[in-house]
Amino acid sequence: MKFSLYMDDSEMEKFFSYIRWVVAAVVCLMFYFPPISERLQFEQRTFPLLLGISIAYISTVQIALARLSKRDRQFIFLTRCGILFDFIAILWLLVLTGDVLSPLFPLFYLIIMHATIYWRTKGAILTSLGATICYLVVLLVSQIWTFEILFIFFINLFFLWIVGIVGSMIVLRERLHLREKEVFKELMITDYLTGLLNHRSFQEQLRLLASNPKPFVLILGDIDYFKVVNDTYGHITGDLLLKEIGSVFCKLADEYRGMVFRYGGEEFAFLLSESEHINLEAFLTDLYTRLSEKNFTENCLKITMSFGGATSSEFESIDKLVNHVDKLLYKAKASGRNRAFINTGSGFSIINQQNLGVTVKELPINNLT
Repeated sequence: MKFSLYMDDSEMEKFFSYIRWVVAAVVCLMFYFPPISERLQFEQRTFPLLLGISIAYISTVQIALARLSKRDRQFIFLTRCGILFDFIAILWLLVLTGDVLSPLFPLFYLIIMHATIYWRTKGAILTSLGATICYLVVLLVSQIWTFEILFIFFINLFFLWIVGIVGSMIVLRERLHLREKEVFKELMITDYLTGLLNHRSFQEQLRLLASNPKPFVLILGDIDYFKVVNDTYGHITGDLLLKEIGSVFCKLADEYRGMVFRYGGEEFAFLLSESEHINLEAFLTDLYTRLSEKNFTENCLKITMSFGGATSSEFESIDKLVNHVDKLLYKAKASGRNRAFINTGSGFSIINQQNLGVTVKELPINNLT
């Protein structure tokens, strides 16, 4: 987890999970470290049970958070259950560590801020109310109502609401700034129409790849006769077509663990890691198959695309790679469109989408002029 005061929900939940481990360690010292435990003399009979349940729960959450996406239902369920678990654990600890006079009462502040992240003002008020009820239950169960205890009880509740409200205001402001930051970042790197990464993102990614010696694959593609589509069916249909292509390409890139960009207009770009798992001809064959099976509008409009592609290891610089792939793309369009010209290093592959399927033709380098 990166160290930053600006955390998304997933990072924040991991942070709270780490805090639970720290609290568990501190409480263990209070109960089992002789120089401390002998002075505090806390009730220990049920503490091992609480500790066992806590370790099991925290471990489960830690594993789940490492594997789940913040959009998964299981992730959302765990985050909400975590607040309920914390309430139960703190109430249990208060009873074991001095009831109203427990030094662990400030842990309620963390619960209030935790709930505020997910339920905003309503979460802050409800958890403050819940903490008040829990604390009142502890007072009633203890049945010891001296002036000192009652004074500490009301002072703690007073600061519970003060810290809860003020702290929640700070949390809400921070979350608002975080959301605004995420929105601005999304606008900077994402194409609004297709939802794909934009040209700026493409250039930044190329810059990062240029500093990495690991080779990669670049593919540039262009929709054939896109102007005709706009002129015949209108720009609304053209926009819908671009959006649908973006959806197809996004799924394809995810499956091949690559990145896809809207390069500009009706042009798109793929960046794929070069490895034994990536076969460029197989990738483009899969791409052409999906395009041929897709109806892009309600009236079953079909489109074709032309592509050029090459591996970065064949070129001295990123600029030469992009320039070469761009030439291959226009060579594909000049040769009849609906095909891809791929530099394989030893030669060229021409992948052609035909009525009978996808065909691949090999050419030596000196035959491509």
